[in-house]
Amino acid sequence: MRRTYSIRTVLMTLMIGEIIIAITLTAWLWYGNGQASVKSLTEDRCSEISSRVEERIMTLILAAQNTAEAQKQLVETGLVDPSKKGEVDQLLQFQLQHLIKNRFLTSIAIGMPDGSLFGVQRDSDGKLQLLRSEPGQDVLEEVAVLDGNSKRIEGFSVVDRPWYRGAVESNGAGWTGIYKFPGIPPQLGSSAYQVIEDEEGSLIGVALCDITLGPIDQFLRGLTLTENGRSFVIDKAGLLIATSRGDSLIKKDDGSLQRVAAIDCNDSFIRETMEITGSEMGDLATWAGSGILEIDTSAGPVQLAWNPIMGLAGIDLISLIAIPTDDLVQEISDRTRFTAIAFLVLILLTIPIVWRTAWGITRPVRELNSGMKRISRFEIDGDNGRPSRLTELNQMQIRMEAMRHALASFEKYVPSRVVRQLVTEDRVAVPGMEPATACVYFSDVVGFTTIAETLPPEKLVQIGGEYLQEMSQQVLDESGIIDKFIGDAIMAFWIAEIDGSRVTANACRAAINSQKGLVEMREDWGRRNLPQMKARIGLHTGPVLVGNMGSSSRLNYTVIGDTVNLASRLEGLNRLYGTDIIVSEEVAKIVADEMHCRILDHVAVKGRRQGGAIYQLVCEADSATESQIVIANQHNEALKYYQDGQFEKANSSFEDILRSFPEDLPARALADRCLQLSKNPPKNWSGFSPLDRNIQETQQSL
Repeated sequence: MRRTYSIRTVLMTLMIGEIIIAITLTAWLWYGNGQASVKSLTEDRCSEISSRVEERIMTLILAAQNTAEAQKQLVETGLVDPSKKGEVDQLLQFQLQHLIKNRFLTSIAIGMPDGSLFGVQRDSDGKLQLLRSEPGQDVLEEVAVLDGNSKRIEGFSVVDRPWYRGAVESNGAGWTGIYKFPGIPPQLGSSAYQVIEDEEGSLIGVALCDITLGPIDQFLRGLTLTENGRSFVIDKAGLLIATSRGDSLIKKDDGSLQRVAAIDCNDSFIRETMEITGSEMGDLATWAGSGILEIDTSAGPVQLAWNPIMGLAGIDLISLIAIPTDDLVQEISDRTRFTAIAFLVLILLTIPIVWRTAWGITRPVRELNSGMKRISRFEIDGDNGRPSRLTELNQMQIRMEAMRHALASFEKYVPSRVVRQLVTEDRVAVPGMEPATACVYFSDVVGFTTIAETLPPEKLVQIGGEYLQEMSQQVLDESGIIDKFIGDAIMAFWIAEIDGSRVTANACRAAINSQKGLVEMREDWGRRNLPQMKARIGLHTGPVLVGNMGSSSRLNYTVIGDTVNLASRLEGLNRLYGTDIIVSEEVAKIVADEMHCRILDHVAVKGRRQGGAIYQLVCEADSATESQIVIANQHNEALKYYQDGQFEKANSSFEDILRSFPEDLPARALADRCLQLSKNPPKNWSGFSPLDRNIQETQQSL
């Protein structure tokens, strides 16, 4: 059980605690901002960015070195023998996977002293290619991985390549230095190499891995500096490696690529910064290891911080960050202004402390009041909100929740919409009824008596409960009112707001969905060796009396009238035609645009002063199949002969339907009836079948 506290304790704790917190927090903010300075902020930011730039460059370099080292190990350990084609193919697959995985790797290869080479590369368009050069031939063959197209490059000598010569001269691992890569966009890159030796230490090959430095450009452009700040990396010669603004490579008039010095950068801020810094500090080689310098530019004072990135496989770089002092001062001013506002807000929050505490008490009270209002309207969904820590209010919430549970149980016996209407109109339920338009729904289980005789009571209750739950839920999902359960039968109705069209469509959907649900349930019952129950449904829309039937002490909200009787008769007619859902002509007309209804017959049933058409509700209109539409049209044509008393033609037409659709039970029923009537034509035929006991007995005998 949750622990609760007295109101007095909560009030005292909140008042004293908030005052202490407000004063302490305000003092801490003022003290912290007083220690901030432009220099420390610049140093911290520059150090962090330089570290991240160094980490990014190291990641690229190590990836290339590790890839070259991995190739070396494959050969030196004997896992791959370059003289065997099958093992070379395995090596190519290894190289290809590395190239696909690491987008900044551009080439991976192994060159041999005899002039052979095998590797993979990413061309200027980003497509993957296999590289191969045969021993003793100064020809490089490039084969596209995707389409197999090949290209031969004459005059290619492996042993004359810079990376191969560098490896031979150093007799170890190394880098070629930074050079220009072709492609779109143009980028800088470098090549790592590893010497491959046999057990005697003799050179047997050189492993190569090219990388592009483009990701460093992307990284710098994604850094969050001040609005006008710049971050860039240069080498010892002052040439740009990467920059957050501008370009480190440009195209000359002849289309060739040229590296750009920072002092010649097309970004004016970087260009001016480097010009002034060079005049004050001299050549890059004389710069101190790292530092911060304030210089005056045309845009005002600028804080310049530099940090060397040295010793990375022999590649010496310098990371620089230039930030206008005004940007930094603006940030400090914003922080100071924020501190002043926070101080004022905290003081103002201390004044209405009592009001805030009262709010903490009244919140659960308001929630309880809101919950009572919803319950008074019989809206019992939801909860009482967050449990209160105050003992008295917590107990009230517990009692309110108990009341909600009691009403939820009561709702299972009484239609909640009815009670809600009485509460809304501030009326007390009394016996009485009023005219309305309603769609009435009757359903009944086929052969329930036989099923009941074959099952033990507990199984009968189980399967009956599952059936009634599914059928009832479909009615409730379509906003229907369940009037009563009559054994295995269900009576429900929908009261129309205006003309019955909307509620009639809802009732039809409930009937269709009920039959769909029963199909799934029958499969489940079959797997459990239980009877597979079927149901017949009848629907009719018409005038009713709706209201409370009973006495002053016990009432039943229901509908009565000929509409109810006709809906019940229509449910029973399903047995004569072998159908699942029969609706009246009124229902079929109302839902003609939404539902696919098939006319069945023209009948005169008890409960109607004159005959009328009855229809089979097949499905929703947009779900009707071509065969269902064909059957409906042919049945309608055959029924015209039947209504005109041309029983032989009618019988022939219904038999035509059966030849195409032999399992169509309504056509079978009408064909048999027409056959009997053709042998003994009735006198004074009106076109309507009086479905009394004689007709029913005739149907049973066929």
